[in-house]
Amino acid sequence: MTSPRTVGGNLPRLTSLRFFAAALILVFHARLIHIVPGGRLFDLAHMGVAFFFVLSGFVLTWASPGERVEPRRFWLNRFARIYPSHIVTLVVSLFIMPITYWWLIPLDAFLLQAWAPYERIAVSLNAVSWSLSAEAFFYFLAPWLITTLRRRSPRTLVVVAVTWLVITMALGRAVTLMGYAEWPYFMPLARSSEFVIGVVLAELFCRGHLRRYTPPVQVCVLACVASYALAMVVRNAGVTMKMAASFISLPAICALVVSSALADVRGRPGPLASPLLEHAGRVSFALYLVHYMVIAVTNDLMDTYLPGTKLGIPLRLGLLAAVCVVSWICAEALHRGVEIPAQRRIRSAYARRRARART
Repeated sequence: MTSPRTVGGNLPRLTSLRFFAAALILVFHARLIHIVPGGRLFDLAHMGVAFFFVLSGFVLTWASPGERVEPRRFWLNRFARIYPSHIVTLVVSLFIMPITYWWLIPLDAFLLQAWAPYERIAVSLNAVSWSLSAEAFFYFLAPWLITTLRRRSPRTLVVVAVTWLVITMALGRAVTLMGYAEWPYFMPLARSSEFVIGVVLAELFCRGHLRRYTPPVQVCVLACVASYALAMVVRNAGVTMKMAASFISLPAICALVVSSALADVRGRPGPLASPLLEHAGRVSFALYLVHYMVIAVTNDLMDTYLPGTKLGIPLRLGLLAAVCVVSWICAEALHRGVEIPAQRRIRSAYARRRARART
């Protein structure tokens, strides 16, 4: 028997945290063009993607009521959420990013690029969309995964999460030994454990099993910082596998997600629950999609107007600020002009179609 569940409701802290994860990834990419002072400190900031994957599993499970998740409605909502913005940014990237092979366009359009075992394919065109390729795989499995796990005992849920994590770690190692050292970081199957862990955390949380032992949000934030520092130490010791940082940070990320959700459910005030940060979190998906292209354009402009110039700290900070501002303006435009209207139209069309089918 499972415990009574609570589900649904707004989680403003988790929405706000999406903004900080997206900002972390922006800085990670901005350091590649040397406009981030102390850029080496952000060499592992890509672990923000691991946070997105865990958060995605958690939020989708939290927001799915009932004992069974209906696949068609679930997929339509996910399609409406990500695909219009993805297609728009893909088209824009055709005018900004170099196109090595034209067959990459349909591969990216159908979100299949992360299944290719080479980084140059996975991050072609709008490079960050590789994570959408992984998410598309998670979304395909999610209705059955959530429905199945919802019927299992808490002990079984924990066993599933740990077992799947071990399996995906072994898979990543096996793929590396086969000569595809880049692939485990992008491979949807290898990254699926983070999503599964998010689903399991949400299911346990909805049943009330995690609420007694969760530390405060501030402690979890410090734990994330400490895990990042540990990952840097491990990397500097010679462990260069990208996935190592994500695995090291995973416990702290899980604690932060659960702690933030608990604070939201209990209605506790705090800076992460502010409307401004919550709005920033809602725009974070658009920010994630546009920032890499803004950085690429900035790099081209630097090559044209600042060739060979040694960048001092003030100039670096100015360029970084410009990248942030332009990225935010583009993100707001994408969010307000594409993401929200497309969601409304697609969902409205689906609702009308269902209404006609009933009559």
